[in-house]
Amino acid sequence: MTNVMTWNTGITESLSDHDKCAEILHYVAEFLKKENAIVFLQQIVCKKPHSQTQHDIFKMFLEYFQEKYSIEFYKGSSFMMTVAIGPKDRLKALGTEYLPDGRPKNRSVAVEFNNISFLGVHGDNGMDNKLFLNGINGKADVILGDFNAGNYPESENSKIFNGILGEHVCICNMPTKITSSGRRTCIDHVFVRDNLVSGCANLIVHEEITLSDHFPITFEILQNREKQG
Repeated sequence: MTNVMTWNTGITESLSDHDKCAEILHYVAEFLKKENAIVFLQQIVCKKPHSQTQHDIFKMFLEYFQEKYSIEFYKGSSFMMTVAIGPKDRLKALGTEYLPDGRPKNRSVAVEFNNISFLGVHGDNGMDNKLFLNGINGKADVILGDFNAGNYPESENSKIFNGILGEHVCICNMPTKITSSGRRTCIDHVFVRDNLVSGCANLIVHEEITLSDHFPITFEILQNREKQG
């Protein structure tokens, strides 16, 4: 069985969020103690804006995870990252062909774990999100994260969202974010390839965790597919 979490942490570059960040990282660390656990986090502050200097928040992140776990993320100059965390030496970075438009970017990470390929995403905003959504390909078995779009009328890019990933099933299309006005929106999703859907179970949107404007999402993949090829 594989235990999976995806979460837009809502962490910002402000050090006033230091205590909240520590709580978020502790919650993630507890989940990673589960057997065969992998976590995808969006909005992890990596570098100080307009600088190559490592941010203090990222230093805290590394202190939590780098000793026991493998961490994969884009190694470019951007300061806000999507990251994958999993057991050391069992998390394998995948090639750029798995990434949206086949290009490395801070908002995406592709890895293999337990013979399953994963793509973690964080959609762009506004008009840029149309290009981002159209660039997502179906090469990974599981595609998950914050898409900044969904299958609901208020979603600016709902038509494009509904046209992506024809060989995958969306197993999470429920409210996952609370806006500043208090409205709940469905923008965090989990797409699973058709032949893996029957092995997925216990998807939970953890509304009791209010450390971010997004709720953590967890689920299980009850069977490991034999590696093809």
